[in-house]
Amino acid sequence: MDGADTTDVLRAALAAGGTTDAGSNQALDRLYERCTPRLLSYIRLKLGRSLRERLESRDILQASLLKSFQHLNDFRGTDGQSLMAWLARIADREIVDRADYHTRQQRDAGRESRLDDHPELAARVRSVLSQVIVDARADALEAAIDSLSDDHRQIILLRKFEDLSFKAIGQRLGKSEDACRMLLARAMTALTLKLAGHGGGR
Repeated sequence: MDGADTTDVLRAALAAGGTTDAGSNQALDRLYERCTPRLLSYIRLKLGRSLRERLESRDILQASLLKSFQHLNDFRGTDGQSLMAWLARIADREIVDRADYHTRQQRDAGRESRLDDHPELAARVRSVLSQVIVDARADALEAAIDSLSDDHRQIILLRKFEDLSFKAIGQRLGKSEDACRMLLARAMTALTLKLAGHGGGR
């Protein structure tokens, strides 16, 4: 997802006033088609192996997209970077929510029917989801990142998936910007080696 291009699409979507007209819908659809593949990979990586055995990543993606459409007016960012971070936070809350339900062995009966409660938004979400294709390279990348150390996986998620600045990452991790840059460099080196081991080099 190209940051500058995504920023242009985002501004067009927000300028059109949310989801109220055809021009806005078209801009938003383009925007979400850019973000959704990365968001799905982010969700899968945040879940990790253990939670992926219990939670369906595409269900979380679907719920996260629906919530973002419903609360688009709450979004205060102005560029693609801030949008991806906002979507990631929505997904994070959805993951925690669903994990809590599973831990308590409770069933959220309304969760699966929420799309049906919002037919217009449901059509938009399903349209976006139809554009998501997870190919062998994406699987190899996820497997390689999944096998990294916690520190390396976290810095890659924050920088490459959430698109956070090094200043924001430093605040999140309690490290200096330079330390975050060095950590990312080491993490990317480790990832390159892992990808080679998985046969996923590009």
